[in-house]
Amino acid sequence: MLYSIDKEGSVIAKNNREKSVQNSRTISLTKNDNVIKQVSTFSRQVIDQLAKENIPATPENYAIYFEKLLEEKPARQRDAIQKVVSAQHVEQHNYVAEVENNIKESFRQIKVILETVSGMYNKINRLTTLTRQKQEEIANGAGKVALISYEESLQETSEILQKQQKKIKEHYSEIAEKIKFFHANTIFDPKYNVYNRNYLFRVIESEKKNIATFGHESCLLAFKVNPAALAAIRLQRDRELVTKNIATMILRRSRRSDIVAHLGNDIFIILLKHTTLPQAERVIDSIDQMIGYTNFIIESQNIEISLEYASARIVTHRTREQMLSELINQLH
Repeated sequence: MLYSIDKEGSVIAKNNREKSVQNSRTISLTKNDNVIKQVSTFSRQVIDQLAKENIPATPENYAIYFEKLLEEKPARQRDAIQKVVSAQHVEQHNYVAEVENNIKESFRQIKVILETVSGMYNKINRLTTLTRQKQEEIANGAGKVALISYEESLQETSEILQKQQKKIKEHYSEIAEKIKFFHANTIFDPKYNVYNRNYLFRVIESEKKNIATFGHESCLLAFKVNPAALAAIRLQRDRELVTKNIATMILRRSRRSDIVAHLGNDIFIILLKHTTLPQAERVIDSIDQMIGYTNFIIESQNIEISLEYASARIVTHRTREQMLSELINQLH
C-alpha cells in the first residue's frame, strides 16, 4: 500500500534500629558520593565529546549527547547515573498532555452550553411567532386594547432577545475560532498519547535547520503494527488498544530527546536526533526485542504481534512531506 503526505499535513528494638539507620546512612552516603563522582566524570566526558565533534554545548545538545553516550556505558554505571537523572526528571510532557485534554473538555462543555442557549432562544422565538398568530386571530375581539399593549411589550422583549442572540452568535464565533486555533497548535495525539503530526512537522523543520547549520546526522524511523497480526484480533477496540499499548511502550523506552509521534493511519514516526542509520537500526532491534518479550493477551488468547519498520536520514534538500512519504512507503 502506498501513502503520501500532504502539506496540511511505578518490630526492631530501638538501639538496633538506630544502629541500623546509622549504618544504612553511612552506606547510602558512600554510595551517593560514588554516584556523584561518576556523574561528574561522565558529564565532563559529554562536554569533551561535544567539543570533539564541534557541536555547540547548548542545553538541548548536551541532553542529547548525555543520553547518547550513557547508552554506551556498562549496565551498572548506566543504571546508577540513570537513577540520579530520573530523580530530577519532571514529566512535563505528560502534564502538558493532561492540561490539553482538560482544556479540550472545557471547550466541549462551553460549546454544549452555547448550543443549549441557542436552542432555548429558538423555542422562545417559536413562542413569539405563535403568540403573533393568535393575536391576529382575535385582533377584532374585545381584548383588542390589551392585545395592543401586549404586542408592544412583546415587541420590546423580541428586540432584546434579538440583541442577545446577536451577542451569543458573536461570542460563539470567537470561541469557535479559539477552538480551531487551539486544535491547530496542540502537540499531543489524544488517541495514542504521543506527539501529533503538527508537532512532528515542526520538529522536523527545526532539525533540518540544525543539520544545515552544524552538519550532524539525525534519522526518522517509521513503524506500524503488522496488518496480519492485527487481523487476528476480532474487535476493532482491541486492535486499537494493542496499537496504543505498543506506542506507549516505545515512548517509555525512548530517549527524552526522541520524538515519538502518530502520523496517521496508525503509522508512527520516531525522530532520532544526532543518530546515524546504523544506530537507528540498533533502535529497531531494541524495539523488536521488547515486543518479542511482551505477551499480548486478547480474549484469553496469546496474539503474536510484530512491527514493520523503515528508517531514513533527514536531509535538508527534501521537504518533510517527501521524506515521510518515501519513508512510510518502505515499511516492511
